[in-house]
Amino acid sequence: MFADYLRELQKVALLSPAEEADLWQAYRYRGEHAGRQRLIEAYQPLVFKIVMQLRPPEPLLMDLIQEGVVGLIEAVERFDPARGVRFSTFATYRIRGRALNALDRVRADVSLEQILGLTEESALARLADPAAASALTGVEDRALVEHVLRLIDRLPPRERAVLAAMVGAKEPRRIARELHISLSHFYRLQKQATDRLRAMLSLETMHQPQRASGY
Repeated sequence: MFADYLRELQKVALLSPAEEADLWQAYRYRGEHAGRQRLIEAYQPLVFKIVMQLRPPEPLLMDLIQEGVVGLIEAVERFDPARGVRFSTFATYRIRGRALNALDRVRADVSLEQILGLTEESALARLADPAAASALTGVEDRALVEHVLRLIDRLPPRERAVLAAMVGAKEPRRIARELHISLSHFYRLQKQATDRLRAMLSLETMHQPQRASGY
């Protein structure tokens, strides 16, 4: 999906200042819908640039780009060229704001994301090199992944499905459709599930017997 998006992005023809001025005239003063669409198309690379500057997690990349496009559309619809402000400056705030708001909705604790992002293959890859200093860490990671997956099985069904999507890097919109819920509800369930999982992990840690130093 991302590769297809990049291919389409490369086809976008940028505007000269004169062309852009004509399009604003056509859209703002003559109400031509084609002018609006061409402006939105021409500024797609700006959306991509701003989203990539945020360094989003790969599973969230396309969702943040879509949010950025919504911000771009809002900017096109609200921009007044008569004010003398550059559209790219005006649009940047709305695109970035939209993307950041979306990122804030799904941002979980970094350590938890790292736990959920671990896979058996990554652990085995570390063990493949006998000289790797991280071999023992790989074994611990694998055990931790298995433990977290067991805890996920104890979550309510919808929260379990949402976290399974997060672990499997599935597209949130697709999972939301399968669960017959809105994307915003998906993100609320995701936060609720990660909070519950953190609490479960914390509770188990509190009840584990502490080893004496040196053992």
